Amino acid sequence: MFRKQKSTDEAERAASEQEQLLLEEAQAAKKGRATPTRREAELARKQRLSGISSDPKKAKRQARDRDFKAATERQHGGPVKQFARDYVDSRFRIAEFFIVFAVLLFVVASVPSVALLSVVLWLVMLVAIVVDSVLLVRGVKKEAHRRFPDADLGRIGWYSLMRSMQFRKWRLPKPRLKRGEKP
Repeated sequence: MFRKQKSTDEAERAASEQEQLLLEEAQAAKKGRATPTRREAELARKQRLSGISSDPKKAKRQARDRDFKAATERQHGGPVKQFARDYVDSRFRIAEFFIVFAVLLFVVASVPSVALLSVVLWLVMLVAIVVDSVLLVRGVKKEAHRRFPDADLGRIGWYSLMRSMQFRKWRLPKPRLKRGEKP
């Protein structure tokens, strides 16, 4: 009221300059993102250091997959075992269907009129599995010795025999070859 009044143009210019200065200061101070919480910062730091995902569930899944892969490599690794797996998987094996056949024979054996038939079928099944297994072990050892003359074959026959007695879908590592393909 008792002050000296500035003109309106000067007042507007001064206010716009002041607003401009405040805007520039605010833009210089901003990072463009919110400040992370302490927990987020710690997770990000751990991820940078270890290379593990910041999501705990994803990190556990990755660790489990990594451990499974390492254990599988130790247990099923090497070119000789890989050849044995391919040899077994590329052929039809009777022992693969032992469990299904055994369950069916137990059901048939419960009927008294065909109990004798089930005993004969058990004998036929066991002879067929033994013959198939002997041929499998001899074939695997012979072919592995031909392909890997300097390699230690160890228990390759036992390994291939155990693999042949599992259902094809349940085998680990999964079969790479289809039936009929050459190993």
